[in-house]
Amino acid sequence: PAQRRARQARRGGAVLDALEELEKGLVQGVAPGALRAELERLQRGREVTGDDGLDEVMREIDTRLAVEVAKLDRQLGKI
Repeated sequence: PAQRRARQARRGGAVLDALEELEKGLVQGVAPGALRAELERLQRGREVTGDDGLDEVMREIDTRLAVEVAKLDRQLGKI
């Protein structure tokens, strides 16, 4: 359980960093297609930790990630 919590905490930070990179690219008018693969990899890494607080925060982060990936796909013409 402690290792899962640590992995998910790291993953949460990585997701937020990737979303920040996505935001920077979009503000600059560049659709960062290369970042799409990283976002997809991060989506697949979800685990339940057993820590209700951390799991709730990760659900919120994962929801934001899913929304931003869908928007990016639309922008890149994948939908």
